Amino acid sequence: MPFVSQTVEVAAPAEVIMGIVADFESYPSWNEEITGCWVLARYDDGRPSQLRLDVVVQGQSGTFITAVYYPDEHQIQTVLQQGEFFEKQEQKFSVVPIGGTSLLTVDLDVETKLPIPSQMVKKAIADTLDYLAGNLKTRAEELSAGA
Repeated sequence: MPFVSQTVEVAAPAEVIMGIVADFESYPSWNEEITGCWVLARYDDGRPSQLRLDVVVQGQSGTFITAVYYPDEHQIQTVLQQGEFFEKQEQKFSVVPIGGTSLLTVDLDVETKLPIPSQMVKKAIADTLDYLAGNLKTRAEELSAGA
């Protein structure tokens, strides 16, 4: 099914961006599609390992349970364990520091439960990634500027 990737340059250090991505419970403050986020389990080091996210996407409400992985210092990956819309949803946030700015890449790989044409799903996912990357960029730049 569709795999979509979005990369944006962010005028913020990688640590600021990764801090925002890792602060799951604050997602509703900068992403209006997420109406609630709760940490359900943690690794021994205290980092979240499982989340519940309540969302409203294109007028549809849903709840997702996701596992959280940290494959690299500048990567966070979530993998759907349970949810209404998708058989599969894997998302990875990757940040590459480049001087005073960073490159943020968000990858999303999904399989829908309903038989929806791949191109329609890809377009919807691309729109979602544009929105997500844009909001994350704005939030990181605000924090870096001291806003």
